Amino acid sequence: MRFIAHKRVQRLSLLLIADVALFGLTDAQAVPPLMLIVGFLLLAATIYNLLHGVLTFFRLYGLSIKRKQRLAAYATGLIAGLIALQSIGQLNSRDALVLMPLVLVGYLYSFYSKSARNALKV
Repeated sequence: MRFIAHKRVQRLSLLLIADVALFGLTDAQAVPPLMLIVGFLLLAATIYNLLHGVLTFFRLYGLSIKRKQRLAAYATGLIAGLIALQSIGQLNSRDALVLMPLVLVGYLYSFYSKSARNALKV
């Protein structure tokens, strides 16, 4: 029962219910563009919370990740970018092969720049 009472589990449950309600009750061909943007942002928020939960769950198996929020944000950006490209019909294998290393380089650069700034403060 403590698992269900956890704040992140409740947030993810509410996001999943909102996703089902929004995507189940609307027709993507008939809604205004603003509703499509809201749906995409809702999907991105759900993916972020799901990835953060999975990264937190890895701690039970001995894999502790220190910057879960940053890793979840970059992975969400990658997945959301791929979904956006696919939804407009512009995704092919070259796009995915280019986008994945760019996100990895961005993540590593942000990790390195944060470490370098902390080293300069000492």
